[in-house]
Amino acid sequence: MKKIKMLMMMVVVLGWNCKENPKQAEPIMEPEQEIQTTTEVPASIKEIAAFAMSTFTDTTNLQDQLIFKELNTTSGDISTIDPERAGDLYKKLATRGQAVSLPIFEVKGTDLVVLPVQGVGFGGAIWAKVLLDKKTLEIKNIAFEHKGESEGYGAAMVQNTFEDQFLGAKINLEEDTFTLQKAIEKANDDGHFIDGLTGATMTSQGAVSMVNQGLRKYSSYLKSVQ
Repeated sequence: MKKIKMLMMMVVVLGWNCKENPKQAEPIMEPEQEIQTTTEVPASIKEIAAFAMSTFTDTTNLQDQLIFKELNTTSGDISTIDPERAGDLYKKLATRGQAVSLPIFEVKGTDLVVLPVQGVGFGGAIWAKVLLDKKTLEIKNIAFEHKGESEGYGAAMVQNTFEDQFLGAKINLEEDTFTLQKAIEKANDDGHFIDGLTGATMTSQGAVSMVNQGLRKYSSYLKSVQ
């Protein structure tokens, strides 16, 4: 009897303790949230995209639209690179030194590719973006840039009246495609003659040579995709 009473008392005490100290609820663990990181697209890459694609906007995912490659002009090797590396290579074309590596910007789902070229004008470095059909080798668009050409003279290389003369031409990978037109050659209508800029013969010649020689540097790449 004594044992039964003692057991009953223990049950009562234990029940009271459970009432006074209810089990605390375990904290609810929030599902782990994915950390999203965004890498700012270099301004030079946006410049290339706007030049190559009429549909480009600030919300365009450029990695879905462009393939970035690098051409080693010494070995002819071609490798896939990231946008940051491609942007750095493009910016280096604005310097006077000859680039050893050149960027290639392929437009996905098309035969279009942007091939930048570099040269020297009267006032320093000049360069251009060339939008080319890599199958037909036809120039679809071109945009010249310069570092210090004279206003009213060599700086006119960025105007459509000069740039449009290169459009529609199919480039030759073995020899010069374009020739600077001189007054005595006005009777000639064969080949791709380019009217030079008034009062800027050195800039004009530099631009024509840049396109001829610059595009030939991509010969190994272009021959590989024919």
